[in-house]
Amino acid sequence: MVTANNANSTPAGKPSRRDILRVATAVSGGAVLGLAVPTASVAAGRGPHATKTLVGAIRWDAWVGGDSHYGSGVNRTLSPDKYHFRLPFYADITVPRPVLIDQSFDGEKTGTAPAGWDVTAPPGADASVVEVSGKAGKSARLRSSSESAATTMAHTFSAQERAVTAQWQWKETAASKGSLARLSGGSSVAVDLATRGDAGAKELVYRASDGSWNVVQAIEGDTWYSIKIVIDPAPPEGAAPFVDIFVDGIRKVRNAAFRDSTTVLNTLAFGTSEGSPCELYVDDVSVRVTESVNSDATLQGVMDQEIQYAKNAGIDYWAFVYYPQQPLKRARELYLSSENKGDVNWCAILDGNFTGSYATNLPHLVSQFSEPNYQRVLGGRPLVYFFTTATADWVAKMRAACSQAGLPDPYIVVMAWTAQGAADTKAAVGADAVSRYATGEQNGQPYSKLADAETSLWDQYAAAAGNVVPTVSTGWDKRPRYDYPLAWEPNYTGFKDEWTQQATPQEIATHLQEAVSWNNTHPENASANTVLIYAWNEFDEGGWICPTLFEIKDAGRPLRLDAIAKIPRTSAGTPRRPTL
Repeated sequence: MVTANNANSTPAGKPSRRDILRVATAVSGGAVLGLAVPTASVAAGRGPHATKTLVGAIRWDAWVGGDSHYGSGVNRTLSPDKYHFRLPFYADITVPRPVLIDQSFDGEKTGTAPAGWDVTAPPGADASVVEVSGKAGKSARLRSSSESAATTMAHTFSAQERAVTAQWQWKETAASKGSLARLSGGSSVAVDLATRGDAGAKELVYRASDGSWNVVQAIEGDTWYSIKIVIDPAPPEGAAPFVDIFVDGIRKVRNAAFRDSTTVLNTLAFGTSEGSPCELYVDDVSVRVTESVNSDATLQGVMDQEIQYAKNAGIDYWAFVYYPQQPLKRARELYLSSENKGDVNWCAILDGNFTGSYATNLPHLVSQFSEPNYQRVLGGRPLVYFFTTATADWVAKMRAACSQAGLPDPYIVVMAWTAQGAADTKAAVGADAVSRYATGEQNGQPYSKLADAETSLWDQYAAAAGNVVPTVSTGWDKRPRYDYPLAWEPNYTGFKDEWTQQATPQEIATHLQEAVSWNNTHPENASANTVLIYAWNEFDEGGWICPTLFEIKDAGRPLRLDAIAKIPRTSAGTPRRPTL
């Protein structure tokens, strides 16, 4: 789960998977599942250049269910309705009606009190629906005067013991007049936001559990701000209840304590200050259950189904991002315990999670190299990828461990974000080939542009470094992680622009065929004759071929895998991608 870049960019501050380590250490048959039968089987790599191309797919395995820190995080990214099409086939929609409040005021009668809100407006004050100059639609306006008490509007919703997300837009005509917003459970105020003027400064502030006010950010008058609050009364794994506060999409407060202790939430309220002239506008108010899906892959039956899907699509191996720690290694354990593990091979992608304790983890990995389901190339060499981190010492120790165990020399591939970076790392550590984790485009570019950029990258990496494992990216869209930032990716704000339009199954298949053809027309640069698909299951990053819940429910078929299954694994000429 990483940051991909287009052909001409270099990641700035790109988070490594080692961040996760730091956080952590701190079937049925094919007919029933809707499986296709591949048109071509794939032979294991043998000799100087295998006749058929091995097709691998990257696995990222945080799909461990909502009762864990990681599972809760990825469940939240896919909970909004607009992302449900990405849910894996084994996911459950646990809260079918997650929207608790959804109100824009546009359809309400001008001059009336906002519908559904309990309004308190003493003489000289009011709360009503109004049209606002310069803004489409209508808004709710709360007004008070220096002679009046506060004006408030409160909306109750069904009591929630799980996390909720509250969002709204608001502005004060004159900033810092003491307007407020509160999320409560009964008489306990969990979140208390307000505006204030302090020594000339105009600020948005929140009240801490000790009663003190803390600055969120500076504000200006007659300016709309988008506010989002994610509040969790009962986080997974016994963590303390917390509040995150976002302003205009940027998280300004993280893991703040509740103002008052409460185990339920049921009211959102807005108000003006008492005895002070104030004009507050509120619009586009919503409250929804934050985590309304559960994507739990930690069941043997789920893994067995995944193996069956991959086998029938002609996927030769999964490249597991290798986690030594629970719960993230659970998927690999389920794969290794499956009676069907021989149907799809596996190999390792090593990053900071593995290399952080390299000496401890290496012997176990090397012991797997002799197993019949570990992917080998070039007549028996174990295939290993190093991602973002590799040293000459680590590579030498792996080669020495294989020699001591009587195993063939491993075929080591280093993954990097630029061709020159890959070439430099390959030369420095003594690797055999280079590759790349993924490729993405910005601001909703068509998938064809991503594919064009990636085919050019194969040539660039080959020119710089010699041997290449071409990456076949199936998509890139990290906006779910902008909506719900993950703990291991603190630099998330650019994700709102990191997205490529969704590919059709045929576009993905065509791009895979291009990679197979590239290998067969560049044997001097593809000695291992394998390609690597991004990804099997990077659902919330935007790259996947694993069947989705609605793909199976609506079409009854794994459409992307069906298209991939039809691609021959030998050179068949490079097909033309349709132009848009």
